[in-house]
Amino acid sequence: MARYTSDWHRLLLRFAWDGLSGQRGRSALTMLGMAIGTASVVAVVSIGLVGRGYVVGLIEGVGANLVLAYGTGEGVNPEEVDFDDVEVIREQVDGISALAPVLSTSRTLSIGGQPWPVTVLGVTPDYADVRNIVVTEGRFVTAREDANADKVAVLSPELALRMFGGDPPPDATIRLFDLRFRVVGVVREGVQSASAVGSSEISDLTAIVPFSTLRNVAGLRFLDVLYMRAESPQAVAGVVAGVKRVLAARHRSLGSFRIESLQRYLSLARQVSDAITLVLIAIAGVSLVVGGIGIMNIMLVTVTERTRDIGIRLALGARRRDILTQFLLEAPILSLAGGLLGVLVGAGGPLYVGILYDVPVPVSPASVAVAFGVSLAVGIFFGLYPARKAANMNIVDSLVYE
Repeated sequence: MARYTSDWHRLLLRFAWDGLSGQRGRSALTMLGMAIGTASVVAVVSIGLVGRGYVVGLIEGVGANLVLAYGTGEGVNPEEVDFDDVEVIREQVDGISALAPVLSTSRTLSIGGQPWPVTVLGVTPDYADVRNIVVTEGRFVTAREDANADKVAVLSPELALRMFGGDPPPDATIRLFDLRFRVVGVVREGVQSASAVGSSEISDLTAIVPFSTLRNVAGLRFLDVLYMRAESPQAVAGVVAGVKRVLAARHRSLGSFRIESLQRYLSLARQVSDAITLVLIAIAGVSLVVGGIGIMNIMLVTVTERTRDIGIRLALGARRRDILTQFLLEAPILSLAGGLLGVLVGAGGPLYVGILYDVPVPVSPASVAVAFGVSLAVGIFFGLYPARKAANMNIVDSLVYE
């Protein structure tokens, strides 16, 4: 009995395949519609993953554990973060692995006989690590230079290019605050924070000097911003809470300050990218529905063309469920063949682009499985009505059909 059932199933599958083979051109066009829909779903998910990875990478490049505090200048009596706040935060707030206070001012430099506004930053050596600063030439300021308030400077690439035509020579100097500063390096941001979090104290024309040096020569009293690196992502919330507690205790109004981390930006970036990907998947899914309608259309035409054959089989003793099974097999064969082609195109395309341009383009196995499964479900769903129509035909009317 089991052997008979197996042979009968193989026979039904052979009937279904022969039915599709008899209309190769029509079947190929129908499979092409399913392939386009399936490839669209896989490609859209891959694009969404690349976009999400890019945005999240930008933020994490700035520092996933980064916490920053600064005065907003808002309120009736606006206040700023001062030097004593830094020491209290260092002593009383747990979970901080590095602090990088930043002073900022601007000066005018004569470059090529023309005056140019230049941003001057005063930072500690930890600034390079906390802010992911990349040294492209020379070195960064050292702890000894900061402690001694030495007159050394590190330049942005654009400023070095305009002043020296490229990398500064070993004896290069610039004049700031009517003093000569020896140029010791050229640096850039590892990730452009302006793109990631909306602002950056580093402009194209920036000179970075030791924190204590700028504090002395410029007479600054307040910080531009205080950067802190938490020991881990889990410690970020505690650091933010601790900094708020210190500033609230030392100042009249906490509303004068902004204390934030990049965790919020990370969460928001993931949510937005996921929402956009879902919308794109829904749009791409329309192609699968269109392909399913194409399957139903070809199956209805096939049923009509084979009406007489169906009547003969019923007259010879074929069961209606056998007719139903035969036609219901044809639709999944079309959709699976189209889905397989779509998966190959949808997954192969991004992988080829990634290899060609040496860019990681992830292809989600889940998206491949979902797209393939949905194409099968679409085939069964849209093939059910034509199959039932064939199975419910009247024998007599089928036999006399011309």
